[in-house]
Formats: sequence, C-alpha cells, structure tokens
Amino acid sequence: MAKVPLSPQAQRLRTIIVALPILIASSVVLYKREVRGEPRRTLPPPSELDKTNSNTPILDPVTSKGNTA
Repeated sequence: MAKVPLSPQAQRLRTIIVALPILIASSVVLYKREVRGEPRRTLPPPSELDKTNSNTPILDPVTSKGNTA
C-alpha cells in the first residue's frame, strides 16, 4: 500500500494529536512536583531489587493458564 503524503493541515492536526497528550501528562507531573511538593519517583537500587524479588517467579505457570486450584 503506497503512502499518500499528508496535506499541511493534516500534518498540523497529526502533530497536535500526538503532542497534546504528552504535554498534558508532563504538565501534570511537573505540577505535582513543583506546586504540591511530591517527591520525584525513583527506582530502588539494583541491590534492593535482587534481595526482594529473588524468589519471586516472573510468570507463575499455574495462574497464567487460568487454573487457580
């Protein structure tokens, strides 16, 4: 299927549709940090991840097949 080039108006609309949700989400995060004083979300150090999740299976074969018994 050949790509048909978009008109300038369609390109502007596509840019708005893509950029607007990104702008809104980043604005909400910035508002929470700057105005409400919430701390920045961080990942735990790799050493903590190894200790807490070392025995946890990534995918439990019993529950992944829909069997709960």
